[in-house]
Amino acid sequence: MKKTMRVYENVKALPAVAIGNSLPKKICTTALVFVTVLVFVTVIARATSASAQSVPNKADSTSASAPPTTSFGAAIQAQNPLSPVYSLLNENSTNFRMGPLDRTQDVLLVEPVIPIRLTPGFNLITRWITPVIWQPALAPSLGSEFGLGNITPQFFFTPAHQGNGFVWGLGGNAWLPTETDHTLGIHKWGGGPTAVALWIQGPLLFGVLANQTWVGSHGSSATFERIDQMSIQPFIFYNLSAGWYVASLPIITADWTVPDHKWTVPVGAGIGRVMPLGNMNVNARLDVYDNIAFGLGDAAGITNVGDWSLKFTLHFVLPGAKAPSLF
Repeated sequence: MKKTMRVYENVKALPAVAIGNSLPKKICTTALVFVTVLVFVTVIARATSASAQSVPNKADSTSASAPPTTSFGAAIQAQNPLSPVYSLLNENSTNFRMGPLDRTQDVLLVEPVIPIRLTPGFNLITRWITPVIWQPALAPSLGSEFGLGNITPQFFFTPAHQGNGFVWGLGGNAWLPTETDHTLGIHKWGGGPTAVALWIQGPLLFGVLANQTWVGSHGSSATFERIDQMSIQPFIFYNLSAGWYVASLPIITADWTVPDHKWTVPVGAGIGRVMPLGNMNVNARLDVYDNIAFGLGDAAGITNVGDWSLKFTLHFVLPGAKAPSLF
């Protein structure tokens, strides 16, 4: 399908909100990601130390941070987005043939997951999604850019749950003006609602995660001025032996700020394995997705992630770290 440069024509006229020149931006990006990981590791170390010093009792054995009581416990715990355990999720997406110049974009999402036990029956799961972006030139008048995108924390209130059955979570997401260049995000505050529902049955875990995000009130995502986007992520995992599993987690997006070509619908799947490593479990997965618009043409706005994507996920889960409790 023929691509158009129409939606990128106004980008060159936008005021830059970058932090200094190229070198300071890269230093800033590296420092922010380093601080995020350092804070997370510090919290984990203290939680693990406190958990190790505590004496196990009957109540602790049924705490919300215990792994699911299934024969695929470690894998289900790593795959469940509502697991009340500390973890650090790193997802790298390489998006090929992006934009009218058919360039390659790379986005690394660093996601510390921090659970909080609110009551004996409810948890708060927080996910701090921090994007580090290599943005190719989207038009001849623009250069490539590397830096930090908009951090988008998510908060889920969910019942404490173990084993098979239905699990749900409700909450919200925020949009923080942390981007280091106007081509990497929108320098405004925003947010919206988010929800997840899933079912666990033996080796099978499936469900859907959905959210809506509003940022700004004028313009469109194509001119980096406004976000009005819905994301729907159906997911399914089927666990095999020795920690291996197959999965599909496409992120379907609708950009309501553009007049047409609103939807991007990835189709694909991946294979992964959950492996023990010391006191943690490591979840490694490789996915391939074809980003299809089902005859609607190339997505014009923020949903334009390229013709196809290669994703590599490395997820560190610490089941022994005790989640902080408010009771």
